[in-house]
Amino acid sequence: MSRNYHHGALAEAMVNQALADVREFGADRVSLRSITTALDVSPSAAYNHFARKDDLLQAVGTCGLAVLDERMARVLTAHPGASDQAAKDRFADLARAYVSFATEETHLFQLTFSPMCVHHYEAPEATGPYQKLTAALDELDQRGLLKSGIRPELDLTIWAATHGMATLIVEGAMPPESVELLIQSVHQLVLKP
Repeated sequence: MSRNYHHGALAEAMVNQALADVREFGADRVSLRSITTALDVSPSAAYNHFARKDDLLQAVGTCGLAVLDERMARVLTAHPGASDQAAKDRFADLARAYVSFATEETHLFQLTFSPMCVHHYEAPEATGPYQKLTAALDELDQRGLLKSGIRPELDLTIWAATHGMATLIVEGAMPPESVELLIQSVHQLVLKP
C-alpha cells in the first residue's frame, strides 16, 4: 500500500532518501525507481516532483553545498577572536573543512561538484562557501597580513588550489595529510612573513 505525503513532503522525502543513497552508494547507483520503492510511493507521484533523475540529483547537490557551507560556518564559530592569529586560523581551517568534506563525504562531494550540479547553481561567488573564503581573505587583507598587491582574484586561486587538493586526495593521487602541505605552501605564498 502506497504512503500518502502532504503537498511538498514527498519532494523533501525524495531528496532526503536520495541524499542518504548518494552518501552510501554514490550518485550512479541512485534511481527514481529505487527512491519510490524505498518511500513506498508510486512512480507517478514521484515524477510529479522530479521528472528526471538529474533533477533529483541536482537537489541533492544543493544539499551538498549546504553541508559544506555548514562545515565552513563551524570553522568561523570555532575561531571567534579579532586577532591576526584568529584570522590566520580561520583561513587555514576553512581549507581543512573543505578537504574533510571531500574525504568524509566523498560521494556527496563528487556529486556536489559534478558538471551536472555546478551548472545548476548560482554563480560560484554567490554561494555560501565561496563567500566565506572571500570574507576570510578580505579580513587578512584588511589586517595587512597579505603580501602587497596579491588580493585581486586570490579567492579564485585559493578555491582552485583547495578544490584541486581535495580532488587529488579523494582520487588517491595524494595522501590525506597533504592538506597540511597545501596550507603551509599557501601561507608562504600569500602571507607576509
